[in-house]
Amino acid sequence: MSHLPPPLRLLGLATLAALAGCALSPRAPDALDPLQGKAFEHVPLTHPVVASVDRYEVRLPARERLPYTGKFASAFGGSLPYAPGSGLSFNKTEADGSLLFWGIGDRGPNGDSPDVDVHGRRQASKVFLAPDFVPRIAEIRVRPGQQAEVVRSIPLNYGGTPASGLPLKPGQTGSTGEIALDDRLRPLPFSAVGIDPESLRTDRAGHFWIVDEYGPFLTEADARGNVLRQYAPGKGLPAILASRQPNRGFEGLAITPSGRLYAAVQSTLDVDGKTRNSARFIRLLELDPATGATRQFAWPVDFDHFARAGDEKLGDIVAIDDTRFAVIDQGMGRKGMRNAIYLIDIAAADDISALNTPAGKPLEYATAGELAGVRMLRPRPLVDLRELGWTAEKSEGLALIPGGFAVINDNDFGLSTKVSGSKGEKASAYTVRDGRLDNDGELSVVPNGEPTTLWLIRLRRPIAESFVK
Repeated sequence: MSHLPPPLRLLGLATLAALAGCALSPRAPDALDPLQGKAFEHVPLTHPVVASVDRYEVRLPARERLPYTGKFASAFGGSLPYAPGSGLSFNKTEADGSLLFWGIGDRGPNGDSPDVDVHGRRQASKVFLAPDFVPRIAEIRVRPGQQAEVVRSIPLNYGGTPASGLPLKPGQTGSTGEIALDDRLRPLPFSAVGIDPESLRTDRAGHFWIVDEYGPFLTEADARGNVLRQYAPGKGLPAILASRQPNRGFEGLAITPSGRLYAAVQSTLDVDGKTRNSARFIRLLELDPATGATRQFAWPVDFDHFARAGDEKLGDIVAIDDTRFAVIDQGMGRKGMRNAIYLIDIAAADDISALNTPAGKPLEYATAGELAGVRMLRPRPLVDLRELGWTAEKSEGLALIPGGFAVINDNDFGLSTKVSGSKGEKASAYTVRDGRLDNDGELSVVPNGEPTTLWLIRLRRPIAESFVK
């Protein structure tokens, strides 16, 4: 008997092969890259919650690809795909029935690399294939039953200075402590305007609100991508949020009908470098941009699924009304990879902003017994994306659409890194010294074969009816 989920059995082997995708070759300006498989696929389901799934591979105009002539150019055909799937926000339905979305990409084409030796001390690093990349917002049009494509992109800038995806310099709010390397393992400069976007929404004024993993920052930009203001820990945001794990800052963002902002930290905070795997909750921030007032709520770690607290990752969050939300929860756990949508209602949850342990420590140090009297959020499962046939590791963008949800994946700009050498294939076995790996190590960057995929998930009943009365 097949071990594939039922929806994938319906698709057949030819379609499964098509969904695997592969690297795309550059095309003439404004021409669309050929799709690796079908542009669109409609899958009716017998699921108790979901009526059907429309699957689209997001097509990318050649003008939106990133020129690349570096060390690994031959593996990518001279350019890299732009990946707009870190966040997703529904914009509107056009007269012809097309759905318009805003998507956003993260800090650019980068991958894991071994630690760098800095005066005898190992320091984390990332290899950046396009260090001049400017983080940007993408407009995505979905023509129902036909195709999804990136229409245009809007680069972000700070007072006319293009934003960067490179890490912030040490000592600057939001620094991750990482060293950026080029594709030949040479150090790159830090950036004073580094941002690693992960979600976005638009407000009534047509401005973009963006959250990122560096700060974590909460940034407002106008319709042209000009940054208007930026909140940071200790500068409009609770200072405790500076204890986010590196690259685990804000991952999701929602705006309610009343205009309040809700930002989800991706994982547990690592207070004093001691609570990453012991904290029993993940923080959800509320900000009223009109007054600057904030509240914080606690998402309980699911220890039935995750062996370590730090393995649970919240993804995007979208508002259903002023107190109810849908949230992506994901990560590798005891029972395999999770990519699921949960529902929460903050109405009955406590504001934990001023709460500490009996010993006066941040609440991340609290034991289960000490948290017994805290009313945390109560996530209720709605849809397991893996049961619907989702295979991507990162389901990062979530939007509410008429009749259901839209979900998009982050494919890491279509690349992955590999390490080989006398010590095997674990990056931790090697160290970068003077632009080279020790132990005869070699780092390579290859296409990961994963396309950007957008799903339209139609529900059997209105989402509001899914909440427990």
